[in-house]
Amino acid sequence: MLILSSFITPAVLTAARGSGLLTGIHLEEVRATGSPAQRDGLRSGDLDLAVTAIDNLFEWTRAGVDVRLVGQVERTTPLSVHAAPEITTLADLAGARFAVDAPDSGFAVVARHMLRTAGIDVEWVEVGGVVERFEALIAGAVDATLLGPPLDDRALAAGRPRVARVQDAFPAFSGQGLVVRADLIGTPELDDLLAALRTAGMSPVDPAGLDQLTAMRADLGVLPPGSDLHALVHPFPATATR
Repeated sequence: MLILSSFITPAVLTAARGSGLLTGIHLEEVRATGSPAQRDGLRSGDLDLAVTAIDNLFEWTRAGVDVRLVGQVERTTPLSVHAAPEITTLADLAGARFAVDAPDSGFAVVARHMLRTAGIDVEWVEVGGVVERFEALIAGAVDATLLGPPLDDRALAAGRPRVARVQDAFPAFSGQGLVVRADLIGTPELDDLLAALRTAGMSPVDPAGLDQLTAMRADLGVLPPGSDLHALVHPFPATATR
C-alpha cells in the first residue's frame, strides 16, 4: 500500500485511475491540509508520496527529509492572486492580510517575490493549504491569497477578483511535483505507479523551472546553503515492472 498526499487530486492521477492504469496498484490518497503536514508525514513514514510545490523541497531537505523528485504532475501550476472585492490591483494590496500555507512554502515564496518586486508590503497570515486559503478568503478572514484551478474560478464566481497572474511574471514557473521517500526508490510497487502516471501524462522535471525557483529564493535571501534541486531529481521507469 502506497499513501499519497495531495491538496487537490491531480489530473494525471484521475486519468490513470479512469483508464484502469492503477489496476493492481494499492494506492490511498489523503488530502493535505498544509505543506508542513506533508513534510512531517514523509519524514515519519506515514506518507510515501506527496504532490506539492517543488519549492517546498528547499525547506524539507534542510529539515532532514530524504526524498526524491520523480516528475511533475503539471508543466506549470496556473496561479493567480485573488482578493477581496474592493481590491482590484496589486497596488491595492498594500497593508492587506495575505494568506499563505507556511511562510517558507513554495507558493508563499513566489507571492513574496512578486509583491517585493512590485514594492508592496502586506501582512502574511499562515492559514494552511489551498482549500483552507480559499475558505479564509471567501469568509473575509484574509484579504488576498494565491489560488489555482479549480478554486480560482470559484473565487471569481464568488466576487473575488483576479489581480495578478504568476505566469505573467514567471512564465517558466514549475508545476507541482511528485515527491517520494528516497527509501522507496526502486521498489516494484512504486515503479508500477510511476509508469502508470507517466502513461497518463506526468511530465519529466523541467530543469529550467528548478533554476528559476533557485534564483527566486536567492533574490529573497532565503536560499538554504548548498541547496541543489537538480540533485533530488530521479528518473522513473518507462514501463511497469509487474
